[in-house]
Amino acid sequence: MDRLKGLGRVASLRLNTALTRTGLFTALVISPSIVYAQDLSQFDELNSYDNQAVISQSGNSLNATISQQGLSNRAVVSQMGFSTQIDINQVGSSNRVTALQSGAEIEAAILQSGFNNVVVSSQQGSYLNLDIEQQGNDNLAAVLQMGNESSVTIYQNGAGHGVSVIQYGQGQSAQVTQGYISN
Repeated sequence: MDRLKGLGRVASLRLNTALTRTGLFTALVISPSIVYAQDLSQFDELNSYDNQAVISQSGNSLNATISQQGLSNRAVVSQMGFSTQIDINQVGSSNRVTALQSGAEIEAAILQSGFNNVVVSSQQGSYLNLDIEQQGNDNLAAVLQMGNESSVTIYQNGAGHGVSVIQYGQGQSAQVTQGYISN
């Protein structure tokens, strides 16, 4: 148990360092006892232990689905306008997600399976799409999209991968694959 706590501190340090490097956010703080939801479509924490989710939505047809399993998973979701959607499914331990969306018709799908994976994303604009799948341990993905009709797809499989994608403008597309592709 002490080893898990130590790894959590390493993940927090790694997360804050990565966020500072990319310039997306300066800090991420999650209170260990917060569970807040507004305009929520589904919220599950399975096989729980200190799983946490903070969801804040406003505006039209919002949809957020979070399913967490295992030890100490975190998820923070904030959506603002029109018809946004987030689907997060974490399986494993000490996985963290932050997904902030604003604008119109923005979608995000995030799957983390393994240990100590981190996703931080911010999408602002219209008709944006984000799809991230992390399989393995100690993977990091940071994404900032601003504009219209853009998409990012990230697949990380294995251990210790890190990627930062920043897209501005219209019609941008990024596809990143790190590690081996499982059949």
